[in-house]
Amino acid sequence: MNLVTGATGLVGSWLLLELSKRGKPVRAMKRNGSSVEPVKNLFLEFLDLEHFEKIEWIDADLLDLPSLSNAVKGVETIYHTAAKVGFDPRYRKKIYRTNVYGTENLINTAAELSVSNFLLVSSISTLDAEAGNQTIDENSKWNPELPHSDYAISKRRAEMEVYRTSEETGMNICIVNPSVIIGSLNSRRSSESLFERAFRKSGLTTEGITGFVDVRDVAFCLAELAEKEIWNQKFILNSEDLKFPEVFDLIRKNQNLKKMTVLSNAQLKLIKNLSKLSLMFGGPGITNAAYSALTGKSNYSNRKIMDVLDFKFISVKDSIEFHSERYLRLKSKNSN
Repeated sequence: MNLVTGATGLVGSWLLLELSKRGKPVRAMKRNGSSVEPVKNLFLEFLDLEHFEKIEWIDADLLDLPSLSNAVKGVETIYHTAAKVGFDPRYRKKIYRTNVYGTENLINTAAELSVSNFLLVSSISTLDAEAGNQTIDENSKWNPELPHSDYAISKRRAEMEVYRTSEETGMNICIVNPSVIIGSLNSRRSSESLFERAFRKSGLTTEGITGFVDVRDVAFCLAELAEKEIWNQKFILNSEDLKFPEVFDLIRKNQNLKKMTVLSNAQLKLIKNLSKLSLMFGGPGITNAAYSALTGKSNYSNRKIMDVLDFKFISVKDSIEFHSERYLRLKSKNSN
């Protein structure tokens, strides 16, 4: 049995689809009250209802050990996609509870119940460039001297929990570090905010460069790594490195929207400095970590995963065309 956590989220939903296409038995873990309707619609669009109905849905909470034990019982492989994504320091506690303590509870429960394999969806934010070398690969290390978001710190700590358990128990593990994930689910998820921002009539962006990857590729790589039993390794999942304005322009051009206004690094730094007072009193603002992410120019190597799996990533252009069209269609449907 395969367990997918965060099964109603963006990565979790597309992973359910990928595993179902491969005929894998799947148990899908979700929070009580989470709707499975977007997942059902995904299956109706790209597979069929029969495969959706084969999924074993189970309500469980990463912070509730009894429900977690019930979800993990009888499982051979866990795909841990559940996470709290956010870069606002006001949500620090929620991010740590889910990403750190939730992961710790899950992998400890997995060890107690003799789960064989554990795949963690982490983030490229746990990898830092070395001085004088802006190319980041799987050998790149976490630099504690650099500013990091609470999200990045939480993902780093989650990785350490997974490594610890593997060393203590011999559990097979695999960690994937996706870049910014491009995907569509129901037009209402925070993970689809790239499109929500891009389709505003006017907007601001920054000069930074980062990596982007299609959610379909993330799902494929997770399923393929497990199927080929490639364990105890880490893989960056990244299609291309692009400037933020380039990505937003690709999304906006088909809707005849003018290009976004690009803030210079100096302008963003001024805004950051002006927001310090707000941050001091627990309000919103631009942290040093956020400024670094918005202005950084890192490049992420995808060579390892491409060589190991002998596959090519979907281009960012093709990914945006596919998901932006689907996002708009879902948004129109949901507004009726």
